Amino acid sequence: MPTYMKLKLLFLLFFVSVFSFAQVSVSDIDTSRTSLNSIEIQNNEFTIAPNPAKNKLNIKLQNSSEDLKLEVFDVLGKRIFKGVITKLESSIDISNWKSGVYLVRISDDTETQTKRFIKQ
Repeated sequence: MPTYMKLKLLFLLFFVSVFSFAQVSVSDIDTSRTSLNSIEIQNNEFTIAPNPAKNKLNIKLQNSSEDLKLEVFDVLGKRIFKGVITKLESSIDISNWKSGVYLVRISDDTETQTKRFIKQ
């Protein structure tokens, strides 16, 4: 990959990270952890695995008393997937997706949480 493409990708990842973090209020951050992925949204924290993934992306919610909206975007902001999570553990078939970096966004009526994953 040419150097300018790498720089462009790094810039986009930085911009998306800053933009995603800016949407979270300071009170939503658990300061006992240091990872950006430790941002909690009122008992709707989620994990994604494996990361990087090849065929299937597993999404696990810590708690959920309601259905949550699930969206996946590529690094250019194009929505690749849209659905609803109705249970604590769900999977998405990503076998036909292009390799690259994606953003998984889970939201309810008031809050949003976003995490990154890599498709191999």
